[in-house]
Amino acid sequence: MLALPTGFNIGSLTITFYAIFILTGVLIGVVMSVKEGKRLGISSDSIYLGVLITLPIAIIAARLWYVLFNITNFHSFAEVLGFKDGKFEGLSGLAIQGGIIATVITVYLYCKKRKISFYKIMDVVLPGMLFGQALGRWGNFFNQELYGPAIVTDWYKAVISGLFGDQMMIKGALRHPVFLYESLLNLVGLGIIFFFRYKKNKILELGDVGAFYLVWYGLVRTFTESLRLFGSPGDPLMMGPIPVSIFISAIFIVSGVTILILKRVLSGKLFVKRKLYHDELEDIRNQKPDTVIFDLDGTLLDTRELIYRSFIHTFAKFRPEKVLTDEELESFFGPTLRQTFEKYSDSEEEIKEMIEYYREFNIANHDNFVKEFRGVKSTLSTLKAKGYNIAVVSSKKDDLVKHGLDLCGILDYIDVVIGADSVENHKPAPDGILKAIEELKLNVEKKKEELATSKKNDNKIKYLFKKMFKIRIKEVKDIYYIGDTLNDILAGKAANVKTIGVLYIPHPEVMLEANPSNVISKMSELLDICGE
Repeated sequence: MLALPTGFNIGSLTITFYAIFILTGVLIGVVMSVKEGKRLGISSDSIYLGVLITLPIAIIAARLWYVLFNITNFHSFAEVLGFKDGKFEGLSGLAIQGGIIATVITVYLYCKKRKISFYKIMDVVLPGMLFGQALGRWGNFFNQELYGPAIVTDWYKAVISGLFGDQMMIKGALRHPVFLYESLLNLVGLGIIFFFRYKKNKILELGDVGAFYLVWYGLVRTFTESLRLFGSPGDPLMMGPIPVSIFISAIFIVSGVTILILKRVLSGKLFVKRKLYHDELEDIRNQKPDTVIFDLDGTLLDTRELIYRSFIHTFAKFRPEKVLTDEELESFFGPTLRQTFEKYSDSEEEIKEMIEYYREFNIANHDNFVKEFRGVKSTLSTLKAKGYNIAVVSSKKDDLVKHGLDLCGILDYIDVVIGADSVENHKPAPDGILKAIEELKLNVEKKKEELATSKKNDNKIKYLFKKMFKIRIKEVKDIYYIGDTLNDILAGKAANVKTIGVLYIPHPEVMLEANPSNVISKMSELLDICGE
């Protein structure tokens, strides 16, 4: 009979303490990963998505690993899924090492797909996993699992009995609380990681935290599994005469040591170039922008079809003999309408008529063809929530820029809009970007005044609420301009700001000739650059 219950019921639902500790460990581990991810320039979205993908796979792998080495105890596929006599009784049997192996493989593929540093992700995620494992082991306490041989020393008997009462009285003897040993040793390992991670030094390199995890956890499991063999020989998973956990732990240890050595010996050859952990943190801090300025067409909004149709419609009237090639249509993206039509007419009056005719068709058909690119709204929402200064600089007229943003439901995320009406010289001249920066700085000063007024007039709670959730202030210092055309990047460079080119357009190679500071293949990748 168990000294403590293994769970409790809410109606017909049974909730086990084992599940509570495991899930709580996962949640805290994710929070830890997100926090460190921000320091290393990895967006929380990347981590959350990775967890959503990895967690189910890890659970399935942990279950299959357990089933594989206990196959004789299962008589049907339903039992593998946790059902017995038609009733779901839960997955009583998960082998964490199977989950770890599946997690590492899944994370590697995920990083490769999203072009994120595998070293960085493992350095960020594995400490959180170590804490999750430390907390999760307390679920074994309630289940009276993970125990060792009988305690023979009287003073230690008194200590354990005092701490845990009858819960460690198993099979007629007071047992070594192996779950506690593993939990505490995991916390010691986490403390070692924190010591090197938060104390500036010339020892810790990118990838070392992940490698250390493999070595440390391998050593811990070798120790605890050895105790389990003496406590309950039938408890550990076995592969013939070999304890599976000890065998896999040995592989973890060898793998971790190999990584630590070879990435130093073969840096830049088989392994990525060596870099100190704290140098990377410093670089990320220096790279984080506080202000993002966007081009509109081809960057935030997909207006390609509308622009194609507008030009074809205009040329059909004014140059019916002209057959526009794909190359010519592509060249119309970026320049102003005047710059484009001046190539085809020397008459000022005709150029004005062409512009007016183009705009009439464009406005009349605008709402039928314009939509935001995938991920734009969520990215802008995240940036806005984090207090980034956001502007749009376009060669379109101001009112049409605002209409397009409003149509797609993203105008409220934009602090400043600069269109063709607001400046005399257009891209590749930097005037629009420089004007946006000037107005953003005025906007920041306005926010500061609002916050100062709030501090003076509101009660403390209301002021703190505004400071935390309503008014988040970043200075306009480190600026990125994001665009899709050659002129966009040239304008950004002329304005002396960092530039980002988008690759989700046809023929990005023209834009790439300007050598932008960064490139993104989808809008959500901007969060990785910003690092939130």
